Amino acid sequence: MNKERTILVIALISSAVCLGACRGAKKEEPTVTETSPVITTVSETTQPSESQAPAESVPNGENKEPGTSGSDQSGNANTVSAEYNAEVGPSYPMRYENDAVYCHDPSTGEKKTGYIRINGITYFFDPAMGGQLTDISVDDFFSKAVFIGNSTSEGLTTYFNSKGKDYLGGPLVAAKVSYTFNSDKSKLDGYMLKYNGEQLQAKELVKKTGSKRAFIMMGTNDLMGADASAVAEKYKKYIEGIVQENPGVVIYIQSTTPRRGTKNSESLSNDKINELNNLMMEYANSQNNVFYIDISTPLKDGEGNLSQSYSSDGYVHLNIQGYSVWVNRVVDYVRAVYLEKAVDDARASTQA
Repeated sequence: MNKERTILVIALISSAVCLGACRGAKKEEPTVTETSPVITTVSETTQPSESQAPAESVPNGENKEPGTSGSDQSGNANTVSAEYNAEVGPSYPMRYENDAVYCHDPSTGEKKTGYIRINGITYFFDPAMGGQLTDISVDDFFSKAVFIGNSTSEGLTTYFNSKGKDYLGGPLVAAKVSYTFNSDKSKLDGYMLKYNGEQLQAKELVKKTGSKRAFIMMGTNDLMGADASAVAEKYKKYIEGIVQENPGVVIYIQSTTPRRGTKNSESLSNDKINELNNLMMEYANSQNNVFYIDISTPLKDGEGNLSQSYSSDGYVHLNIQGYSVWVNRVVDYVRAVYLEKAVDDARASTQA
């Protein structure tokens, strides 16, 4: 299955499903007791509970970590367990039927409404709503994430603050004006990331903060007067440095956002931005625990420039509406990954 095509399609489906299914879901996340091993067959998943530490995973076995196979770490086959009405207690298996996921009472075959918790994300499913599986919380996932970047990423702090203190679990934003791969490598004073007042290289910051996931958006400053291929090589070494210092961290490359206007049009063009994005997408698809999220496309106008509706300065920086598009795109990507994984696991369990 093509990873990008599948994720983009399911992102659109999952958004529509959530609007219908979540109307019937409880507003508060239920307390769920996990009754079987959490699925850890592939390399990108959500933050596990404190008592378990499975590997990160993605749908369909893509980007598998070395040594993983089609069973979880305890040797059990791919199965998904769900807690039906958490207050009651009995656990029922997930089943796949007519392109929908249900919870079945094994003694009667009756379709049940309930919840399933997969490595920290809770999903709601209801036969009355077509049996579709819908997540009701991604806060656990983003609570262990850091967003890294330059001045364009700095605006995420303002956006997250505008949504409330606990929005998306309170992810960390580590960004700096004029921050580049060169300033990070050279430890250039005044142009490095900061955490608790200390200037740090990205690899050091990820380690010091204990972040499990790094969402990176770089390239705008680095492309000024440089070839996209040269910047891509620096980008790869930058990511490899983070991973080497932080084994197990999952990297999400967020595409470099487009520009508009004529300022620095010769040294920084959308053609070069698009070329860099294509190179980094190819790189992500070739790596374990590195993923590519296209945040650029929904920010563009009909001519491929940054839309005036999302520009704050007529150049490269975004307004609040632009950040909303950015963040929603990232959240949709995460939702799509886990919805697809849950459906695939339920299908595999049913067919076994």
